[in-house]
Order: sequence, then C-alpha cells, then structure tokens
Amino acid sequence: MIVILTGAPGAGKGTQANLLTERCGYATLSTGQALRNQVKEGTEIGKIAGEIMDRGELVPDDVLFKIVKAELGAPSEKVFLLDGYPRNITQAETLSGLSDTHPVAVVIELYVPRDELIKRLSGRRVCSECGTNYHIDMAPPQKEGVCDKCNKEVIQRKDDNAESVAVRLDIFDKNTKPILGFYEQKSLLKRVDGVGSTEEIFERLKGVIESI
Repeated sequence: MIVILTGAPGAGKGTQANLLTERCGYATLSTGQALRNQVKEGTEIGKIAGEIMDRGELVPDDVLFKIVKAELGAPSEKVFLLDGYPRNITQAETLSGLSDTHPVAVVIELYVPRDELIKRLSGRRVCSECGTNYHIDMAPPQKEGVCDKCNKEVIQRKDDNAESVAVRLDIFDKNTKPILGFYEQKSLLKRVDGVGSTEEIFERLKGVIESI
C-alpha cells in the first residue's frame, strides 16, 4: 500500500521519512531517486526520462507515472512512503489507477504553522565546504560561523533568507492545496502536528500509519 507523506518545506518530512524507513521497515520512494534509479539501470522508461532531462526539460506527468509504477514493482504487502508525488491533480488521478495493486491508504500532511516554518528555514546554515547542516537556534556550530567538522565557513543559502522562504511557501500552498482537497474528498487525508520533538512527531506519524 501507499502512504503519501506531504508537508511544506521545513516541516521535517525528510527526517521523519528516514526514521520511518529505518525503524519500521517502510520503503521510501521519492520521484528524484526513482528517476535516478531508472536512468542508471537503463530501463526503457529510464532512457526516455534521461533523454528528456538531458535536454533540460521537465519530465512530463505520463513518463513520471511510469517511473513511479516501475519503482513500486509487483503487488506486495510492503508499505511505500511516497515523497514528492503526486504534485498535481492529474498525477493524483493517475496514481488512483493503481488502486488494485498499490492503493493509497492514507495521505498524511505534516503540518507546521507558517511562522514556525519561516523561523526554521531562515535559521538554517550550511558548511560551504562539506555541506554539514546547522541551525542558528536549534543546532549551531560550536564556534559561530565555523564548521565543526572541517573548520570552513558556515553560510546561509540564498533561498533560505526570509523573503525567499516566503515565496517557496506560497508556491507550496498554491500547488498542494488542490491535492489535499482531492484526497480529503476521498476521506484519505490526515493532518499530523509537526511541532514538537523529533521523537514525538515520529510517534504521531507511526500511530497514524499503524492504525490503517
């Protein structure tokens, strides 16, 4: 079955998906990784997707669906956490076509208030050399502006300033709300509070999935 995990940038979706995979044995399927897998394996659909990406074009919905379908594979009892898909109503409707083999069991929105998201994202910092992530409030480097691991400069990415973050959140809201409405009409949408400790949020998500 499929569990769609969605949430705005900064909601902690990636962290929780990793924990659910490590501790519960679920399989995380992201469209980015699925594309890379199929291209690397040289499958028929992977070659098509690779040619499109080489031209600098976006992979169309029909090709992306075939990529996702290939990664899901044969029907099984496995729980797939779907990350980054569907991104629009067309993709959601097409995914419903797999209901006989890979039904969507629940869509979980990891919800964090907008002001908290801006605080989280605008406070992020990254090492300019090794890429280690920090946060000025929650996980600062031992020495301000210097990476603990390689002693190089810790910087703020351009898309993590408050103005850029606000734009990213606006885009997410515009693109995601129709999808949430689509699944809400099907009584598949659950909202989980994304504020709290990592462990608290993990237990909330785990509880929702295990209750299905």
